[in-house]
This record gives sequence, C-alpha cells and structure tokens, in this order.
Amino acid sequence: MRRLSVRLLAFNIMLIFLPLASLLYLDTYETQLLDTQEGSMIQQGRILASALTGTDLAAEAALVLGRLGGRVDSRLRVVDAAGRLIADSATMVPSAETAATGTRSSYGAAGEPAAPVDSRKANERALYRTVVYPLNLLRRFLSPPSEAYDSGEYYSGKNVLLGPEVVAALEGRYGAVTRLSSGGQVSVNLYSAIPIVGVAPGDVLGAVLVSRSTYGILVKLYALRLDIIRISVVSLVAAALLSLTLSMTITSPIGRLKSEAETVLDSAGRFRGRFTGLRRKDEIGDLSRALSSLSERLEKRIAYIDGFTADLLHELKNPLAAIRGATELALEAESPNDERTSLLERVRDEERRMERLLAGLREMGGIDNRLDGESVQPVDLRELVPVALSRYPHRDYPMVGVRFEVGVDRPALVRVNPDRLVQAITNPVDNAVSFSRAGATVSVRLYERGGAYVIDVDDVGPGIAEASRNKAFDRFYSDRPEGESDAHSGLGLAIVKAIAAGYGGSCSIGDGPRGGCRFSLTLPKA
Repeated sequence: MRRLSVRLLAFNIMLIFLPLASLLYLDTYETQLLDTQEGSMIQQGRILASALTGTDLAAEAALVLGRLGGRVDSRLRVVDAAGRLIADSATMVPSAETAATGTRSSYGAAGEPAAPVDSRKANERALYRTVVYPLNLLRRFLSPPSEAYDSGEYYSGKNVLLGPEVVAALEGRYGAVTRLSSGGQVSVNLYSAIPIVGVAPGDVLGAVLVSRSTYGILVKLYALRLDIIRISVVSLVAAALLSLTLSMTITSPIGRLKSEAETVLDSAGRFRGRFTGLRRKDEIGDLSRALSSLSERLEKRIAYIDGFTADLLHELKNPLAAIRGATELALEAESPNDERTSLLERVRDEERRMERLLAGLREMGGIDNRLDGESVQPVDLRELVPVALSRYPHRDYPMVGVRFEVGVDRPALVRVNPDRLVQAITNPVDNAVSFSRAGATVSVRLYERGGAYVIDVDDVGPGIAEASRNKAFDRFYSDRPEGESDAHSGLGLAIVKAIAAGYGGSCSIGDGPRGGCRFSLTLPKA
C-alpha cells in the first residue's frame, strides 16, 4: 500500500509543478508590457514634438516641460538639429502647483524615473530567491544568449546626444535603442527618438528623446512570480495533506482487507473464520462485500466437497464390506458350488451397485462445474416436455402411464440447456413411475405462475412424510423398501435440485391431489 501512497503524492505534486513551471514562460507577458510602455513613450514624444513649432525651440521646449512639472513617468529631452541638449525634464524646476502636490517623478542616478523604494522588495524575499533563481539558471541554460546592451551611462554628463536613435530621428526616421539601467537596477532603459519636423517638407528641426526604465515592469513580474510561488507552496501543502487523506481513506482500508483475507485460511487451507470486511458505501465497500461473498461461497463449496466425500465413503463402505464378506466365503474350500455361485452373484450385484453410485457421483460432481460453461438457449417448454416424456411407458414399469397437460396458451420460453432440462424432468418422473401402482397414470402439468413456469409431477404412490421432504433432495437419500433401495442410487432428485439452482430455479415436494406425492420444478421465464 505504500507504493500507492507514494504514487498519489507524486501525482499531486506533479500537478503543482505545472503552474510553477509557468514562471519560465512569462516572457510573453513581459513582451506585452514592454510593447505597451514603448507605445506610451512614442505617444508622449509625438505630443511634445507636435507642440514645438520651431520658432524658438529651446524656449518652447523649456515652457512645455516646465508646465508638465514631472507629471509624466518618462524622461523627456529635446535636442536641436546638431544633437545639442536644449531641454531636459529631469532638470526642470517644478512649478508651485507641482511642488505643492508633490506629483513630480523621482529620478535615479542616470536621470531615469526610479521605481518606488518599497516595490523593490519582492525579488529580495527568501521564498522568491529559493524558487526563481534556480529556474533562471535553467532558462539561461536552455535559451540562446541575449544580445549585449550599452551602459545606461551612455548619455551621462553629455550635452551633445548623438546616439543611434537620435541620429535616426534627426534624419527624419523613428529611432529606438535599449540600454542597461544604471544605479544598480537590474533592468534596462528604453530610448525612443521622434523627429521634430518643420513647416517645409523634409525640414528636421531637432528631436525628442524619450527614455524610461523597465524596472516598473520587472516589479510587476516579481510580484506576479511571488504570487505564483505562494499559491504553489500552499497548493503543495494541500496536495500533501490530500495525498495523506487519500492514503488513509483508500490504502489503509485496502490494507485491512488484505490482512483479513490472509487470516481467513490457516496454513493447512482450513477456514479459521468468516470474512467480515468493511461496512462502507463506496467502491472499497463494494470490494469488501464482493470478497465477503466470495469467502462465503468458497466456504460453502469446501463444506459441500467435505460432505460429498463423507457421503461417498459412507455409501461405498457397505458394498465393499459385502464384497469382502462374499469373497471370503467363496474362497472357503468347504463352500458348495451352488453357494459359491450365489456369493459370486452377490459380488456382481454389489459391483453394479457401486458402478451406479460412481456414475451418479460423476454426474452430480460434474453438474456444478459444467453448468456455467454449457451453452443455453431459449427453449419452449410446451415442445420440450413432450420430447422428454416420449420415453414412457418405462421399460421397468410398463403398466404405469404418463399424461401431459399444458396450461399455457403461448410459448413458454426458458433459457436452459435442453439436454440438462430433459434430465431434470425425467428424474422426478422416473421416481413417480416407480412409486405408482400398476395401471396408474402419472400426471405432468405445465403452467405459469408469476414470472416463472412450473412443471408439476403427480403420482398415486404412498407419498412422502412431511418431515422427510427436505431430505429427499439430499445425496444418497432413499425412502424405498429394503428390496428396492439397492437398485437406486439416491442421487436423482439431488441432481434435479442442482440443475434447477444452476438456472435460477427451484424445486419442492408436497402432497399430490390424488393422495400421492407432487414434485414441482420452477424455472424463471426467458
């Protein structure tokens, strides 16, 4: 059962690692955020470039940036046609309104807008480091190397800004460059340059350089990763508890069933006690009840075999004793020939009796084993019963007739093996004929009762005592006179009972309407 518990735990933990593995694939979300940020920067640059007419570029740029008062989250710089810096939002003095409201952005060491101090804590958590750093190493191992970026100090301390993005803007094109952030931030800066176009076509008066750090995006990714990690950890604990609960509710009861099943039989194969099982209303309870039913059937089968063996030994003891006694007497020299002949005839009779017993035992023992494997088919009793009765009058009782009455006006179908059913019909009819007096008639009647068909066999014999009716179906039971018992094995009705039970039916004995005995065979409808 431990192996099953480990499998449950491993399966649940594997499911937890699926969302955790998504940390490796947040690049799409990061790309979307970067595209959004770049689009915002371009929009800010275009608005500023459109506001500058070019009559006095430096004054106009200073006026517009001063009015913005740091309300934008990007750094805005304006350069003239030669690339000289003429205005910078990072160096503008805020207006009185901006100073009062405190809305001006703060800037890092390189003059880029800095992230709030308290938002930098997510990637410093021990839980974050424990999970993300190994995943980053794995991603670096699996991913191709990234391109090298220039330092964030590229424009630091310069008044002439002629980076590739600015040069492209001064040529009338849009320019964009990514550089590493400065000031110890593990992020990059995005630089976008938009040309300032004059009135004349192709006249470029300068450029607006918009820059912004991606650290804010990293902060969002850090927080998202930390949330995923926390959810995964909580889910991991829940998975472990769930696996433990499943182990206790599944593997433990199965282990109890296994232990109890091993103790039902002793080392010699004898039953030591009944399989009690578990009283549950789930699948394990169904398994327990199935094992209990199997144990009960096995116990009955073993008891049947033990009883069968005991009956066989008992029935064979008398013929063997008679054979032994007759043989010893026949071997005595003083015995006359006629007496010896009589003894040998007795030996022959006992041998025939033993042969009948063994034949009946073989038939009895084979019924239970062969019924399940035999082919069955729908059989109309109105047609089969006359076929079974066609052998009568019996050669040993030619003066006893048999009459068949049909009480069903439609096909009486049952699912049986025809040969077996013929045997189940002729055995009780043979009994009825043997107990009836000469000139009598045995009545066989077919009728319908509820969801079954019934075959009654009525004789006009002496009947059978009520106390002995259940015994009549026992093996080797015979209620015949002493002179007739040797000619019958006492297995006929026992065989009929086994056949009826094999097809889901039953048989019984009661009083007949004419003072004799009534045998009833009941079979379910097809």
